[in-house]
Amino acid sequence: MFSVIIPYYKKRKYIERCIGAVLAQSYQDFEIILVDDGSQDDVAQLIEEKYSGKVHLIQQDNQGVSAARNTGIAAATHDYIAFLDADDYWSPFYLACNAEIINNETDVKIIGSHYTRNKSELEIKNNTLDYFKFENYFKIAIRNTFFLTSATVVTRDFFEQNPGFNSNLKRGEDIDVWLRVVASSGKAFYINNTLVYYSDEDSEQATSSIGEVANSLVGTINEYYKKELRQNENQAFSHFVSKYVYFNLYPYFFNKKHHQKAKENLNNNRHYYFFLHLPYYLPLCIGEKIMSNKKLSRLLRWYLKFFLIKIYI
Repeated sequence: MFSVIIPYYKKRKYIERCIGAVLAQSYQDFEIILVDDGSQDDVAQLIEEKYSGKVHLIQQDNQGVSAARNTGIAAATHDYIAFLDADDYWSPFYLACNAEIINNETDVKIIGSHYTRNKSELEIKNNTLDYFKFENYFKIAIRNTFFLTSATVVTRDFFEQNPGFNSNLKRGEDIDVWLRVVASSGKAFYINNTLVYYSDEDSEQATSSIGEVANSLVGTINEYYKKELRQNENQAFSHFVSKYVYFNLYPYFFNKKHHQKAKENLNNNRHYYFFLHLPYYLPLCIGEKIMSNKKLSRLLRWYLKFFLIKIYI
């Protein structure tokens, strides 16, 4: 039922824990595809000696995590893709819970699960499955997008009919996929049980730098989704995109290097919300001072969040 896709890049310290958690699943109908994205370490020797016949290893030159996931998807043979990052791991009942939803429901497109950064909170007992179906995902997604890569299962046929992870994006590449999956049709579900450990142990993880606006989802979302937004079939999706831009664009907008590109993306918003737009009327010099002050930048985020949650719902 599941093709487990694990992109790997210099995560030798964690990979045995990750693979071990998959092999320990109570539900055993799966394949493991590990994509080594140019690590140049001994992971191939490890797979040969310890996991021969259990893990399908694909090695490629370093191209980034999105390309690695796409390579894994292309090699997948099962109907559902379960993503897992090499330094994260699952409860023993993660796949069983997802399989129960797939077997009990119809037209399952995507399933998310609750995750934790506290190992002690991970459910290791076979508790009653607690889940719900999203009735209007884009109505609530601005408050919580819900889906995390290591805690998300997607039907493989979506990737057969649509592009996979966008290798040009360095920030938001996973959110881009979840949004397109939900918007594409089919049903989306969420498991309330805590079934995934999301690690922050790796000190070499991506930094908090905002990167290039052209490589971020928020800086390009109106352009990327131009076709979908023109169709006007899902107004909730259209409004979500505009709100997403308002809520996430300001670090780029109030940065001299990225300001012009960010401004163009803001101007492409299909929907105008006065109170969300109000901070963007500030002169660039004032905005830069706000962003350089942690307290003020936090107040700006709280301001935007207040109007998104309390007014523009």
